[in-house]
Amino acid sequence: MDESRMMKRYEVSGFEVWEYEEAGSTNTVAEQLPAGELKDKQVVLTWKQTQGRGQATNRWESAPGKNIAMTVIFRPERLEAGRQFAILMVGALGCLDFLRRYVDGVTVKWPNDIYVGDRKISGTLIEHRIGSMYVQTSFCGIGVNINQPEFLSDAPNPVSLFQLTGRELPLKQVLEELLECIGKRYEQLDRYEDLEHDFLANLYRSSGVYDWEDEQGAFRASIAGIDEYGQLILIDEDGKERIYAFKEVKYC
Repeated sequence: MDESRMMKRYEVSGFEVWEYEEAGSTNTVAEQLPAGELKDKQVVLTWKQTQGRGQATNRWESAPGKNIAMTVIFRPERLEAGRQFAILMVGALGCLDFLRRYVDGVTVKWPNDIYVGDRKISGTLIEHRIGSMYVQTSFCGIGVNINQPEFLSDAPNPVSLFQLTGRELPLKQVLEELLECIGKRYEQLDRYEDLEHDFLANLYRSSGVYDWEDEQGAFRASIAGIDEYGQLILIDEDGKERIYAFKEVKYC
């Protein structure tokens, strides 16, 4: 069990926030809530996350009281399971919209990271519960580096808003602004094509030919788009289309 203790509940920008004094992982806390307590636009938040989860076996470094670590719970009406990638786009684009209020050069690095230039400032971890043909509940874990002055892990390229702007931001204000941006993107959920258009328009290295690597080795290709399952579509220098799920290809 994830050791955690809820401190208080309150509403921010149309979301019901459950704030915890400390949590190993907000996604774990959210997933352990009884089904009857899960609500649409519910947030599990902590200012002290000790075992933040990234994709696969990755860990998310977050100094206590310095950053945003939360899980947004969505319970959409009739979102087809085949279009579950829409939830990830809502979270990623909401983070992008928020960060662009403070810095330039913000992009989405497929499928779930937010970059400023070539440095990672935010990550999203999505876990779904599917019922029949539809998404029943989505747990959208979001970490955003806000006021952290330095990073001590071996992560290759982290950065925070503090490092970029030289000023510390009030976290309550940041939370309100971030949830406002995510909420506006959630309103687009039934307009998948609009989300996809904005996601593609803001992709990291969206134009140009770059070096990539898959299990067969290195190659050069450009991004052509994403398919309905959120898989990345590349066109290599020979004009061949290559389609990859997450972790099947990496940027070089």
